Amino acid sequence: MLKLFSTLLFSLVSIPAFAFINIESLRQIDGKGYLGQTTLQVAGQQGNTDKFTSQASTMGVYRLDVNEWLYTASYQYGTSANVKDTNLGSGHIRHTWNYQEPLAYEAFAQSAFDEFKKLNSQNYAGGNLRFRIYHGEGNRLYAGVGAFYEVEDFEGQDEDAEGVRGNLYISHVARLNETVTSSTVIYYQPKFNDIANYRLRLMTGLDVRMTKSLSLDIDFNLVNDSGLPEGVKQTDIDYLVGFSVKY
Repeated sequence: MLKLFSTLLFSLVSIPAFAFINIESLRQIDGKGYLGQTTLQVAGQQGNTDKFTSQASTMGVYRLDVNEWLYTASYQYGTSANVKDTNLGSGHIRHTWNYQEPLAYEAFAQSAFDEFKKLNSQNYAGGNLRFRIYHGEGNRLYAGVGAFYEVEDFEGQDEDAEGVRGNLYISHVARLNETVTSSTVIYYQPKFNDIANYRLRLMTGLDVRMTKSLSLDIDFNLVNDSGLPEGVKQTDIDYLVGFSVKY
């Protein structure tokens, strides 16, 4: 069965922080074959404050009986007073083998950059075990545990930062009523040889269905990265309010 889901989102409020896509939201859509989602976010101010931010992202999944292939890509650009202050992007691919419920195996790779975090490139690949903790009517809860090998190239540093990180996550999706659905994903990624070097990522949101094709979306994202170079803030926050059109 073939499904296609596309979203056009114009954000009403946006503080850009990072380009990261919640893949769990797409994975919760039932069905086999191809499912896709494309998002465009735009925010701006003119007058005493001149500010423009835009983000484009796409993701898709091809699902068979026990195999799932997933990809994502995202790019964000912004200016303040006509001076560039946001330039970042990422791409992600993942294969999931649903060997035997409630257990699945995941293999993934990602590449990213963020000019204003002094991150020229970040590349990693790894794997997870994914566990279905609960799958009931209106509620789904998953957990993942694994690791990945990472190589980061920071501006001003002579050598790349390399190492292995743990990758632990928990994902929850709940249908609160006939029109409101919530989703939350938390990632914890400590470095094996330096436990004080970790990343903590929280993504949560509400989807409020207004009509069959129109929804109000409220999203909040937070990332804390203790391993960034000196002078770069460890915590980034991104909150978005907007509309999505599905067809």
